[in-house]
Amino acid sequence: MLFGKRLEVNFSKHPNITQGPDTHEYMNSNLNRFNRNAAKNYRYCCSPTRIIHVSSLPQDIIEEELASLLVEHGIIVNCKVFEMNGKKQALVQFETEEEATEALVCKHASSLSGSVVRISFSQLQNI
Repeated sequence: MLFGKRLEVNFSKHPNITQGPDTHEYMNSNLNRFNRNAAKNYRYCCSPTRIIHVSSLPQDIIEEELASLLVEHGIIVNCKVFEMNGKKQALVQFETEEEATEALVCKHASSLSGSVVRISFSQLQNI
């Protein structure tokens, strides 16, 4: 479910895709998590969960500020900001997988106080 609707993914019946004028290419972008260190990145891939991992956060971020950015996407059960290797990161637990998915879709690569945040699903079951 995404935005209250069932999402279905199928193979295309068309052999080629014609790109529209507003198409963006992310093949060589640093937002493409599978272009560099792909083996490392595959290790952290997982199916959607209620917990998202937010990285590349501003150094002065506090939990309330992060929660206010994400609360429009659902009920936040828990939020924990921490530092690893000198970089701020966070785990945010939503009430449902659908809410966490919507937050990831809408906020990944968004700007927060001058930082471009990265969001992925967490493999953790609890914070």
